[in-house]
Amino acid sequence: MKALVTGMNGTVAPALAQALAAAGNAIIPWDRALHPIDNPEAVRFFIECEKPDLFCHVAMGSPEWTEWTARSCAENKIPFLHISSVSVFSGSQSGPFTVHDLPLPDDNYGRCKLEGERRVQTAHPGAHVVRIGWQIGTAPGGNQMIDYLDRTFREHGRIDASTRWFPGCSFLPDTADGLVQILRLPPDLYHLDGNPGLNFYEIATGLNKLLGHPWKVIPVSGLVQNHRMLDPRVPVAPISDRW
Repeated sequence: MKALVTGMNGTVAPALAQALAAAGNAIIPWDRALHPIDNPEAVRFFIECEKPDLFCHVAMGSPEWTEWTARSCAENKIPFLHISSVSVFSGSQSGPFTVHDLPLPDDNYGRCKLEGERRVQTAHPGAHVVRIGWQIGTAPGGNQMIDYLDRTFREHGRIDASTRWFPGCSFLPDTADGLVQILRLPPDLYHLDGNPGLNFYEIATGLNKLLGHPWKVIPVSGLVQNHRMLDPRVPVAPISDRW
């Protein structure tokens, strides 16, 4: 089995690739320097040459690139996994969200992600589309929660963490394992979230304890938001299981 994976220079794709490799898949990374993403014929040529058994679209990119990959995979009967984001819901919307709630993104990132979802679902009706939240690594580095917390503490000497903000989030390895499990489910739109109901102060405090960092975490009530996502079909470990 071969899995073609985009976004291997990012945060989620390497973790997903590791989980897929552990399940016996050979990983083919999409190298943008070698395979352009702004030419539909070049996109189609690369996919048809590689003939992957699975295509995992994790990278950020134009909605056009997303559509071209999805259409080419549909035409070649290649299963397609598209990673979207909780950011398709706006800051003014209050969760927890189900897959039946209407997304109303209020920034360019959220709008781009929602447009990608729509194009995939049109071009490849048999695709798996999965919305994920803020990822949690095990050390600073990359676009994930630990890096944000560590950087905030180093810059300000404290971390102000809202007791009224409930973010959608999960540990990277649990996200990767959840995505592999979702691929065994029927094609559909899914939510993958490991937050069982903790606020950001509880999460930051738990991570501080887990990692043994000297962070000074201060409870505040500034940000009032619930961006948790619910989906009983998706098995994902609660983040609180790790501390």
